[in-house]
Order: sequence, then structure tokens, then C-alpha cells
Amino acid sequence: MKVKDLATHRIEIIIKNSLESARYDLKLAQMQAMIAKRISMRYRVRLPYEIRQLFCKKCKRFIVPGINARVRIGRSNIKAIRITCLECNHIYRKIIK
Repeated sequence: MKVKDLATHRIEIIIKNSLESARYDLKLAQMQAMIAKRISMRYRVRLPYEIRQLFCKKCKRFIVPGINARVRIGRSNIKAIRITCLECNHIYRKIIK
């Protein structure tokens, strides 16, 4: 169990750094996120929900809201958040209760 805890801690650190560096160097942020994803696959650690949301479901690239992803809130009767990946233009929706 100790190795999985260490892997989870490393993933969180790398993702935090990639979010900070995404403003200045998106390519570096993409590489850091892929390293974090490889660590999770290597040690069979499931990524937390907050981190999983930062990857596009279609092109599997690291998306940062406001930089290479657009986040909108719907105005109809069903409240939903629309996240658009600006790399592949894939749109996915999260319904707000």
C-alpha cells in the first residue's frame, strides 16, 4: 500500500505543477500531465475525480479551463455545465442538480 500512496502523492504534485505552468507553456503542461497519467497506469492507481476531469474524453489531452477548454453554464430548465475541448472540439455536459 505504501507504493500506491506515494504514487498518488506524486500524481497530485505533478498535476498541480502542470496547472500552474499551463499559462506559460502548454506543451510542458501536456507532458507533465501525461507523466502523471503514466504513473497512475503503472501503479494501478485510480485518478481522483477532480484530476480525471482535466483530461478530454475524446482526444485524451490535458485540458485547462480558460486556456484550451471552454466552460459554459446552460440557461435552460435543465442546468448543465458544458465543457468544450478546444483541441478536438468535443463537447461534454455535466448536469447540475
